[in-house]
Amino acid sequence: MSSIPAISGYLSNIRHFSHNARSYIAYFFLLSIHLGIYSVIFNLYILRLGFREDLLGLMLSITFISTGLAALPVATICDRLGRKNTLLVGIAITTVSLLLLYTITSLDWLLVISALYGIGTAFYTVAGSPFLMENSSHEERMYLFSMNSALSQVAYIIGCLAGGMAPTALRMIGVDPLGPDIYRYTLFLSLAVIALSAIPVLSMNEPMRKPKPHKRFTVLGSAIRSAKVQKLIVINGLVGIGAGMIVPFFNVYFHNWISATTDQIGFIYSTGELVMAFGLILIPLAVTRFGKIKTIAFTELASIPFLIILALTTNIYVAAFAYIMRMTLMNMANPAINNFNMELVSDDQRATVSSLTSMSWYLCQALSAYLSGIMMAGSNYVLPFMVTCVTYICSASLYYIFFYRIEQESLTTPLAQVATPVKR
Repeated sequence: MSSIPAISGYLSNIRHFSHNARSYIAYFFLLSIHLGIYSVIFNLYILRLGFREDLLGLMLSITFISTGLAALPVATICDRLGRKNTLLVGIAITTVSLLLLYTITSLDWLLVISALYGIGTAFYTVAGSPFLMENSSHEERMYLFSMNSALSQVAYIIGCLAGGMAPTALRMIGVDPLGPDIYRYTLFLSLAVIALSAIPVLSMNEPMRKPKPHKRFTVLGSAIRSAKVQKLIVINGLVGIGAGMIVPFFNVYFHNWISATTDQIGFIYSTGELVMAFGLILIPLAVTRFGKIKTIAFTELASIPFLIILALTTNIYVAAFAYIMRMTLMNMANPAINNFNMELVSDDQRATVSSLTSMSWYLCQALSAYLSGIMMAGSNYVLPFMVTCVTYICSASLYYIFFYRIEQESLTTPLAQVATPVKR
């Protein structure tokens, strides 16, 4: 019977979401559909153009590097233009860069445009968490982060299914199944979705911000000097190394190592997202019971055995199950992580801290993605998984060691007071 009040409280918090919060959820829903299509098809499209995994790794690295390097200047733009206008600029850059990525086949230009796409990614990466923080109360915040993540997983499922099934449908109407166009036309679906995502952003209401250029460097300096922010940067760097080794290459892993078709990859991806959506919905209840830090550390460490299974199996059913469990356990605590990280710092530092942690994550991911691409080009699909195991164990352990005591102190003192005045 105790679950009934918990569910009632959950629904009550959802009903109190602000108009801006609901608009952001709609925007991120559409963005996630694009990401689902892109994640299933884009790497296979690049390989179909005749490039190898090492070149693919270089492209991904350039994207991650540009996102990481752009994060800090984007934080300044975000504070000056506001979160709404920052998201709109990101939509414009992303749409243009994707249109070029899907049509140009010159290697040199693909590398340049990959950098442009990475810059567009930085805009929504930096602006998202601060916007949700500013448009929610303390009581509903964990539920808002959780619901946004859960619905984005549903959207990702739609994108994965569309990305997986579209090549089959195109083949039935006469598109050459061995040429790049069957993947290119599938990727064009994501462009329309990105354009539509501007509609809910345009409906947001945000007051004009007064620029404070003199304060920008003060905020940046205090954030960099903060021991807590430094610890977040280290943890995000470790996660970035592990993620870069395997996450961008899962579709290549399934296609080349497990011999899965695009239909099967899309189904595996979408099933994993569906399971993770349930996990994301349950996270606020787990946090209420165990606290944010214990929940984060336990779920991430619990994903490691399934990562090892993925590295060792060649059976598609075992690989699919291990992939789904690994992804769910490793990512289901993301709302708690984003919520805790944003509560750890003061209001005027959120965009800066979000940019610093994003920079650490993307730059480390860039290096590891490049190295992993070289390994996979040499048919070494096991070593990247082992490296990821080590970095994920370290990051989860350090998150607990660094922040468990701080969370316990916050039970009597708000985190805004615990944090040094100054995302994973």
